[in-house]
Amino acid sequence: MDMTSIASAYSGLRAAKEIFSSYTDLKIDAAARERVNEAIAKVGEAQDALFQMREEMFRLQEENRLLKDSIAENENWEKRLSAYELTETSGGAIVFKSNSGVDHFACPSCAEKREIQILQDRRVVSGDYDCPGCGKSFPVKPRKQIY
Repeated sequence: MDMTSIASAYSGLRAAKEIFSSYTDLKIDAAARERVNEAIAKVGEAQDALFQMREEMFRLQEENRLLKDSIAENENWEKRLSAYELTETSGGAIVFKSNSGVDHFACPSCAEKREIQILQDRRVVSGDYDCPGCGKSFPVKPRKQIY
């Protein structure tokens, strides 16, 4: 059921309620008046049910939008992460290595937080690379011997 159907049904029930209400002004016997009042009450209950259905539909539409956004976000992340593969470097670090473009490494800790942080070479004897996102250090290159 869509919003137009609910709005049309609600309008129809409102019109029916107005018609029934106009009968209470007429000179009718008590039994007929009681049946008219029962009909007015039933129409009111139907209006309330339609109102609740409309509210539930709004809630479900919002939930649907949020789920679609979440799916799109997950698909985008999976696409970004697929440009990398987990590898062990010559220095013994387990990091993500790019599959295309300029060779570089990405931080596995930040990848768990759905961030790609490119490791930066410190250009030190230890061969360490640092993550600008979380500050962790990774021994990407083997330690150089000092003579």
